[in-house]
Amino acid sequence: MSLTRLKDGFRTGIHSLDYEHRKLVGVMEALCDSFDRAGSTREVSELFGALYAEASAHFALEESIMREKKYAFYDAHKADHERLLDQIRHMMEAYEDGMCADCGTSLRACLEAWFAGHVAGADAGLRTLAE
Repeated sequence: MSLTRLKDGFRTGIHSLDYEHRKLVGVMEALCDSFDRAGSTREVSELFGALYAEASAHFALEESIMREKKYAFYDAHKADHERLLDQIRHMMEAYEDGMCADCGTSLRACLEAWFAGHVAGADAGLRTLAE
């Protein structure tokens, strides 16, 4: 599943979260485009930083909504957020250490798997909060 398809095809029904998902995909697209065209190390690093900041803010919003609505799976969902932030940090470090060039997987594939796994799995349950 592509980033664009995720942006256009997944909705929780909670407008603020859906908006945030689209913003996250926009940052991921910019990051992948910069990486693919061999943008400067500084540019790619700044975009990784922007992705981390956007993801952190998005997760904080999701967690706030889940607490407010007393979401039954809050603890597991929050743990997934922490794991995902760790993955972004790992990707940032791998890029900065030059490991991305030799890993055999595109950055786009890594980000698609990262986002799709969470959105299709954990975030799918958030649709019940929109009702």
